Amino acid sequence: MDAQLIFANSPFDLLTKYQQKLFSDHLDIVYLPEQTHFLHQGQSATHFYIIIKGLVEEYNAANNTLYTHYSSQDFFDIRSQFGSPCKHDYRALEETLCYTLPTDIFRELLSTNPEFADYFQRDLAQKYAQLEAREGSKNLSEFILTRIDDSNLQPAVVIDAKMSLLQATQMMLEQKIETLLVEQEGVYGMLTGTDLLKAGILAGEDRNSPVANHANYGLISIDYGDFLFNAMLAMTQNRIERVVVKRGPSIVGIIEMSHVLSLFSTHSHVVALRIARAQTIDELKTAAHTLNNLVENLTNNGIKIVFIMELMATMNGQIMEKLFQLLLPKAIQDRACLMVMGSEGRGEQILKTDQDNGLIIEDDLEWPEQSQVLTEFSQHLLSFGYPPCPGNVMVSNPAWVKSQSQWQQQIDSWISRGLQGDTDSMMQLAIINDAHGVAGNKALLKPIKQQILAGCHDRELMLSQFARIALTFATPLSIFGNLKSKDAELDIKKGGIFTLVHGIRSLAIEQGIDVNNSFARTRKLIELGVLDPKQGQDLQETLQLFFWLRLEQHITPSKKGINLLDINQLTPNERDLLRHGLHVVKKFKSFLAHHFMIRDY
Repeated sequence: MDAQLIFANSPFDLLTKYQQKLFSDHLDIVYLPEQTHFLHQGQSATHFYIIIKGLVEEYNAANNTLYTHYSSQDFFDIRSQFGSPCKHDYRALEETLCYTLPTDIFRELLSTNPEFADYFQRDLAQKYAQLEAREGSKNLSEFILTRIDDSNLQPAVVIDAKMSLLQATQMMLEQKIETLLVEQEGVYGMLTGTDLLKAGILAGEDRNSPVANHANYGLISIDYGDFLFNAMLAMTQNRIERVVVKRGPSIVGIIEMSHVLSLFSTHSHVVALRIARAQTIDELKTAAHTLNNLVENLTNNGIKIVFIMELMATMNGQIMEKLFQLLLPKAIQDRACLMVMGSEGRGEQILKTDQDNGLIIEDDLEWPEQSQVLTEFSQHLLSFGYPPCPGNVMVSNPAWVKSQSQWQQQIDSWISRGLQGDTDSMMQLAIINDAHGVAGNKALLKPIKQQILAGCHDRELMLSQFARIALTFATPLSIFGNLKSKDAELDIKKGGIFTLVHGIRSLAIEQGIDVNNSFARTRKLIELGVLDPKQGQDLQETLQLFFWLRLEQHITPSKKGINLLDINQLTPNERDLLRHGLHVVKKFKSFLAHHFMIRDY
């Protein structure tokens, strides 16, 4: 590696010409023979290292714990350059050449170039946030990240349950409001203008009768100070037009969808209403085909990826539930559970990827038309834009449609074969472990999920084999530490997303965590002390980064596949973030291998 090439790469391109000369004048080259231990825990830094060629390992000599590897163009040890002693040990795993820069010169560059210093003091989360801030500076991001406060809140007007319909109507007209809260013995209900119209006109109630029997109880609430976007999400998920806002136990106001929609131009709730009101397959198909445009609109307006994933999980679930209702007789719907799996089951699907679904039916259900109806279900989803699953995990495949007892027997069989090291059985368990009920009798799914966790509890050898699957695919970093791709295309699912998702899933099963979403699982693992907060944050930020990069490129029509990133389309900063993220993946692999005692990794 030519020393001048260093200045073409981040962060060394931040140095001025004078600083580059100072850097070059003090640069030296050191040769490290294979298995040379050259930095030790507790040692004070003397030099900053940049690898020219070779491979260096960061580890703990006391317990032989591996942390990460460094190769061509990687640099280390950053912590010690800021005055701390080396936290770990370093050794060359093969013959290695490094540039070395005296620590006092490196510190002089840090002190005279704040931007250069800032780069080394930021971690992945901060770098990603900075990139996201630049990309999200478009016209809607300011609104989406607005928090609920008095400026966007309709005050809560509370009336006694004994107030008459006439008095309530007059109050609404005088105060020009659409909603009242009815209080009855400490319980609150919501009364709208539509409720009054139904009571007075359709039901023919006496105008002097009390409002108590016409209010809707069981209110959906959101906290004061939460994001306005989350209020819209709660309304979309529950198919309602209003939520109450609480500060602690007290109701302080109301958020109405009409007000949110007046600000939010993507009209996602309009799409949800179109889904809910669909009376035919064609109407539902029309609504389904608007989702990708909605995703593109949200992405182009800088909305955070986690918000988009949650919204799309809701929308996709509503489409499948509606199709389920349109195709299946009501008597069958009440005795069967439609479950989605994969990224859809985890709530991490954004664009329409493969169909991953199955069905649980009650043991004594007789349904002669079952095969025909479920084949139609899969065919309709295909026409909606959901591709068939390459592994045939679909309700059109009888292997994924079973009665309650058949599913229990299948889970026992997979666990039994998994104990014997059968990888295919463990992958089947991984698939159904992410299952989420979207239609029908969703209670049928819970015993199956509990059976998986109970069957895997304290099965250390099986969990080790299960976690090993996360190490299946190579991390796309070359031996020299550069991004490794074929014809400039990098498979981000195999190279990064799968490792993180399955690794987190393995840890969650080990701990008996009964949530599906990878981010929620990670938060639980942090709470339990399985992951330290910094590590957990890095994993979440890296996963968000991978999802975001994949989405950014896939909404471009020229892309060949949803998981392929065109390296040439990435900016230098995006490539730097991707490379950093892939190093997080490598480090997580080492953590998994140590945690699950995978000896031969």
